[in-house]
Amino acid sequence: MDIFDLFENAGLSRYKSKALVAMIKCGEAKASEISDLSGIPSAKIYSVLDQLTDSGLVEKKPGRPIKYKVKTPEYIFERLRSDSISLLESRLKWFDENKEDILTSINRVYSPSEFISKELVRVIKVGEPSERETKLLFNEARKEIDIASKSLEYYPKIRDELISAERKGVVIRILLLGEELLTENSRKIQMKILEMLRKDLKAKIKLSKTSLPLRGAIIDPSYDYRSGKALFVVEDPETPLYLRDAAVTENPSLVAGMKKYFDLIWEYESERIID
Repeated sequence: MDIFDLFENAGLSRYKSKALVAMIKCGEAKASEISDLSGIPSAKIYSVLDQLTDSGLVEKKPGRPIKYKVKTPEYIFERLRSDSISLLESRLKWFDENKEDILTSINRVYSPSEFISKELVRVIKVGEPSERETKLLFNEARKEIDIASKSLEYYPKIRDELISAERKGVVIRILLLGEELLTENSRKIQMKILEMLRKDLKAKIKLSKTSLPLRGAIIDPSYDYRSGKALFVVEDPETPLYLRDAAVTENPSLVAGMKKYFDLIWEYESERIID
């Protein structure tokens, strides 16, 4: 990025940028000299220099002829920065003062079509991004949360949100991998998580007799394809967990399909935990 682009990004017009660069090079000069050096037409140079003077970037020295003197680089930087802050504060103040009028005008013409389909999936990274998204989904749940997981090892990180959802009357079902499908280490993790779940929740918990190719959470699904959200990860043993992506969907048809997948395993391919 050259100096002209820098000045334009700082809020100066192209002519102002050219004149200021010319003056930085020569320090002090007559208007005609600045016009020649900058390439700004003589008919416009006085107007441009007056604007730079009003902005405090240039000093006008009376005399015959009048000369213009540029300020120091440090002063130019601070002045441009201060002017940008003032302009931003002015714009923000305008938005705050006109919020109601703006929203009223937008809503007056707002008419989204019911036929515009929702995005099928939104991809996010497994780890903190997926954990944050899971918490948001649990906070939004009103009727039902269905969870499919290997051992639900991330439970401590979403524990508060699940407890809060259950207290609001949300029905929670948790489907975990059966013991025979787990490694020794995963069994130990699952046992620890199960102890926590029994203490914290009244959720229904089952162990799957088959593998779970889709794992994640389904929120308020419906078979009439009208509502629901889901976050899921496709099981891929060849890829480390930290390199995998998760998918978030609000597409009601996809969510309904995931609910059917969950319900079938819950009903026919799982068993209730016996304390």
